[in-house]
Amino acid sequence: MIWAGLRAVAESGWSREALAGDRTAVFTASGQPGLEPSQLFPGFKVAHTEDGLPDWAALGGPASRQLDPYFPLRALSNSGLALLAMELEARGPSNNFVQSDTAGVHALDAAIGALEDGLCDVAVCGAFDSLLTPANELNYRRMGLLSARGRLCPFDRHADGLVLGEGAAALVLERRSEAEARGATILATVTLHAAPPPDFIVAAGHGVPARDREEAQSIEPGVPCTAFKGATGYLGAATALVEVALAIAALRARHAPTVVGLSGPADGIGLRLVIREPWRLPKAGPLSARCLSRSWHGETAAVTVVVD
Repeated sequence: MIWAGLRAVAESGWSREALAGDRTAVFTASGQPGLEPSQLFPGFKVAHTEDGLPDWAALGGPASRQLDPYFPLRALSNSGLALLAMELEARGPSNNFVQSDTAGVHALDAAIGALEDGLCDVAVCGAFDSLLTPANELNYRRMGLLSARGRLCPFDRHADGLVLGEGAAALVLERRSEAEARGATILATVTLHAAPPPDFIVAAGHGVPARDREEAQSIEPGVPCTAFKGATGYLGAATALVEVALAIAALRARHAPTVVGLSGPADGIGLRLVIREPWRLPKAGPLSARCLSRSWHGETAAVTVVVD
């Protein structure tokens, strides 16, 4: 995520030296990291009871020397936020969010709010997560959410679950008037408010049949609809911001991407899905996409991006 944040800043035309530290905000979204059980096992070679059972109370002292000395940093969900803020010498508002798929939307909302309230002039917004660990694999499999075929196919008649992945994305947000004044290339306008029907919708599209059918009932049936998880896998807390970035890239290329992995919609999916070939969008005029996020605890969020 640090690399993504620094690259976003560089591509926005800013340099770390030019940013005013007390007017630069950083908002991030992350998973909830922690040590894998296997990373604790070396410590139990020392920390055990007389009958050989692991003794959690004795993991300090000599046992702790068997552990990764950086494990406290690996176990902090806001470590990415702290490291990026230090790299940028940013001392403005900051926060980290961990609401699974919708965490990135919370980060965007905080960044937009800080800009609107005059608390900062530049807001770096990032999201990152990795689900490629044994514990995640075990937990998602135990809940029956993983694809037995190893393919995530949103809304497809053969869909049978998730494929876990990892990813990161970062955006630099500014007030439009100030970005224009410094001659910046404005990629898109971002809003969380209600907006007219978009040129296409990016559905959450988890590839879990019951969840896809439920989502399809809440989406306008006549609007072209795509989903990115067939290409990216399931990215946890990185989901929303990665999909917003991909939607901006698609709008700038003036097409609606296909739903990767979709051979034919499942029963009960009455959406206007983009199948087989990308849909060409008008060559002139503003275009917009609405990106939908759905967390596992029931929260739903939408971000609309507009490209002139």
